[in-house]
Amino acid sequence: MSNHQIHAMLIEDDPDDVLLLKEALADIGLGKIRLDHTDRLSRGLIQLGSQPYDVVLLDLNLPDSRGLDTLNTTVRRFPRLPVVILSGLADDAITVEAVRRGAQDYLVKGEISGPLVLRVIRYAIERKQVEALIRASEARYRTLVETSPNGITLADLEGKMILCNQQAAEMLGYNKPEAVVGSNLFKFILPRDRQLAAQMIRKTLYESKMSSGEYMMMRRDGSEFPVEINTAVQCNTSGSPTGFISITRDITERKKVQDAEKQVMMLEREFIANVSGGLREPILKVMEYFKQAHGSKPAAPEVQQKLVQQASMEVVGLLDMVDELLDFSLIERDQLALNWHKVDLGRLISSVLQTLQVKASAKRVKLVLAPMEAGLQVEADPARMRRVLAKLVENAINFSVEDGVVLVTGKALNDKVLVNVIDEGGGMEAEDCARLFDKYYQIHHTLEKNTPAAGMGLYTARQIVEAHGGSLTASSQVGSGSTISVSMPGERKKE
Repeated sequence: MSNHQIHAMLIEDDPDDVLLLKEALADIGLGKIRLDHTDRLSRGLIQLGSQPYDVVLLDLNLPDSRGLDTLNTTVRRFPRLPVVILSGLADDAITVEAVRRGAQDYLVKGEISGPLVLRVIRYAIERKQVEALIRASEARYRTLVETSPNGITLADLEGKMILCNQQAAEMLGYNKPEAVVGSNLFKFILPRDRQLAAQMIRKTLYESKMSSGEYMMMRRDGSEFPVEINTAVQCNTSGSPTGFISITRDITERKKVQDAEKQVMMLEREFIANVSGGLREPILKVMEYFKQAHGSKPAAPEVQQKLVQQASMEVVGLLDMVDELLDFSLIERDQLALNWHKVDLGRLISSVLQTLQVKASAKRVKLVLAPMEAGLQVEADPARMRRVLAKLVENAINFSVEDGVVLVTGKALNDKVLVNVIDEGGGMEAEDCARLFDKYYQIHHTLEKNTPAAGMGLYTARQIVEAHGGSLTASSQVGSGSTISVSMPGERKKE
């Protein structure tokens, strides 16, 4: 400021006062203040708008304006320009009121000196600049508060809200912040979490550090939602705490993701346990078959042959489980590649039923293949479609009751082929039916409790069918059995 020439506008109609001011400025040397003069407010406003000025020296009583109206007009037209009032008395009530309404300072005409004028003008300019910075800072903070996606609240030491933004009000179920101001913030925290919240507030107050905690809050309509609240102490100019400023974030979606991750981890653990159990059981059976066949007392040839057949079936089952795990891995990495061939669907289904006949007989379930038209073919990966159909029939056996029937049908429908696997079991609840093909999902009330690798097979089956361009759906009614339907295009769609 000391090296900058101050450009001042003097609006004064008394020639003697103008002369006294110019003489005072002459005492401090040329070049520090450049002074322009006019004797009318209207002329002064025109000149102020024509070029930049640093300060206005203003007499309130002019030929075309009187009293505080003179100041009001000037401030309204040029709100960023500092104004210094020229007054006839030091304790003039109008002059004091003018300073209260926006003038930066005043000069008493009979007491003017060059150094005083220079000092008052400089302080007036500096105070105006500080005011501008404060307004800009307030505007920035106001924008931050109003546009923040989180709720921002200011409360006193007792928790009574003094201020809150629109987001905080809406978070609590109110349309306007005014409806929330005056309420105690703790009343919106569920009773079971209030003690914890109070402890965190006390910690924040005593340690003067920001604290963070997760709580359950309640909206105006009584609905509950989880939040994360970060709180800091607000102090006055002497450093004494006066209240708390808090940022409240609705973490409903974050909690859902966390719960979903926990659920997946739990399902994965169950999946590993089921797969391990599913592999262990047939391995032990195979070992037992060979132990019986080649024990210290060798069995009769016909018994040995039966034991070998049983061991072979278990080994085939193990191989199917390993292939299923490999397909599951390929699907998860989006690397499943199909080996396309023409497949006789009737023969494929008949082979699957024959393989599962022993399992069905053990449960006293009858497998029935409905008559199918000859030569019903699809273009598919034979090995994988065989595993899909085997999984569906095996699933139907597991759901069946003793002396029940599992019926498999197949027919051509327009340019598609439809296969239905129907059981007479107890059926499924709507939720189970909707989630039957979800990854890791298990129906815990199945009649067969020890199904190997439960929660993976039907998911893999659906992925394989969809990779063929088909669909896998389920329909069921409690007490009336279930139907799983495979819809496949008759011919592969060429890419």
